[in-house]
Amino acid sequence: MPSATSNERPARARSRISARLAGKKARRHICDTIVLDTMVSRLSPRYDIPNAAPAPLRLVQEFVNSIDLEHGREWLQEPHDLKRWLVKRKMLDPSASVRAADLRQAHALRESLRELLRSNNGAGSPEAAQAHLNRLARRSKLVPQLDRQGATVLVPFAEGAVSALGRLLAVAFQAMSDGTWVRLKACRQCRWAFYDYSRNRAASWC
Repeated sequence: MPSATSNERPARARSRISARLAGKKARRHICDTIVLDTMVSRLSPRYDIPNAAPAPLRLVQEFVNSIDLEHGREWLQEPHDLKRWLVKRKMLDPSASVRAADLRQAHALRESLRELLRSNNGAGSPEAAQAHLNRLARRSKLVPQLDRQGATVLVPFAEGAVSALGRLLAVAFQAMSDGTWVRLKACRQCRWAFYDYSRNRAASWC
């Protein structure tokens, strides 16, 4: 008849195996969670079609939403992130360099635009943001020009990333002229930019 000790050995072995398997599953779960969180943090913002601004104003909306303030996700963390964003939208030549100072200017422009969008939604104080946009317009050398159809457009005559930021600013100025700007708003709660298609211009995001 087997002794009590010999009966306990298989049980202890099975217990150790179960513990190792449980540990592996736990580590795998942690790794999967880290990978998933990393993937989510790097994904570009998504837009609900009814709340996406018409082109080219959508460029401004996408730029403002290149950070998710509510969840702490930043898509323009480094100069190369800004370069990739601008090149993808054909606003910057791939051979151009983007420096840390350019990234700081982009972040400042983004928040100034957001402040104006908050003002469109009945919140915020736009005076400082307006002054900042005027300074950037001068720095990017925005000049009115006539396009091939004879329409007036704003063209930045600066170079590099400053010129690309000037193009974004020109899109915003054009929207202010054609009446679409007032419909681009920032949510009062999460500050996400959305386009208000409602008849009475009273839509909300959150």
